[in-house]
Amino acid sequence: MQSLGWRDYAARRTGLPVGSRGELRQNLYRAFTASSFGRFWQIWNPLFGFYLQLWLYRPLQRRLPQSLALWLTFVGNGMLHDAVTMLVRQDVALFFTPWFALMGAYVLAEKRFGLRLTAGRPRLAMFYHSSLLVATAVLSGFVRI
Repeated sequence: MQSLGWRDYAARRTGLPVGSRGELRQNLYRAFTASSFGRFWQIWNPLFGFYLQLWLYRPLQRRLPQSLALWLTFVGNGMLHDAVTMLVRQDVALFFTPWFALMGAYVLAEKRFGLRLTAGRPRLAMFYHSSLLVATAVLSGFVRI
């Protein structure tokens, strides 16, 4: 990963060169039809994912078990989203941190139990990923930090 620049990384994730016609649509389609929620996150935002992997996941992985490093990367991503929200709102807002912590925990459970979607069922995959995003967002609303 370190030898790849972010444009090559993004092209590998989306299947199209950065800035090419149809790239956003292709990226959304590939993310929402991914075979797992973990794969969804690998595809979702290639630029952000590149830097999260470079500056958060890889350094954590060198010191911690892979599963903990992955979960802490989700938590750190949530904290970053909350920091931006707080900066804009000029008020404390901790919605994203518990939401991303829940999504990270689900990704780990999915890996642990080998959960994967059947290939060739794009509508089912879209429903699965959308449902997980909504369900974890609703659940995170019950968490108070």
